[in-house]
Amino acid sequence: MAEDNATSTESTPPTTPATDSVATPSSVDTEQVAADARTELLKSLGFDNEDDLKGVVEQHNKDVAANQSALEAKSGELDKATSKLAKETSRADNAEAQVAALKQGVDADHLSDALALAKADLASKANGVKTIDEALTGVLERNPAFKGAEAAQGTAIAGQNLSGGQGNVTVPDLSKISYGEAAKLKLEHPDVYKQAVTKLTNN
Repeated sequence: MAEDNATSTESTPPTTPATDSVATPSSVDTEQVAADARTELLKSLGFDNEDDLKGVVEQHNKDVAANQSALEAKSGELDKATSKLAKETSRADNAEAQVAALKQGVDADHLSDALALAKADLASKANGVKTIDEALTGVLERNPAFKGAEAAQGTAIAGQNLSGGQGNVTVPDLSKISYGEAAKLKLEHPDVYKQAVTKLTNN
């Protein structure tokens, strides 16, 4: 066996470091690799160099800013147009309401009062009114003095017949009626109200 060991040691070459036979990796230029990768990426996107890409991005940013400015300008124009339309619509509605009131015989002195009451009725859908004409009809039924005529048998003040059945309004004692009744008297019969005030101050 000793001979076998001698043979096996002779056939095995001595171990020496194999620095020459194993290749060590050569140093890689990372900057060059990055530049090559960038170039390949740019070419795959259809650009020859970074400046072309930067130019496209800058142009895109300018286009976005211009579109935003144009959008803001159009939005401002739309707001102005909407406001103008609302004003004109309101103006037209007021004119139509005045014409409707005059057609129904509303006296010019009571036009604004009749319209205010009719618009309030219309807004609250009082008595099921759906149009300004219907609202005016209701207002004139409740306030015949708006037509410039005295109420023949109506009661201008709640619970009292001021007309006396003769078409003339009697002068009430202001100290015996409520403030609301006095205000209504002043609105519907200003001359009678002045007489009542004079009567009250003379007593």
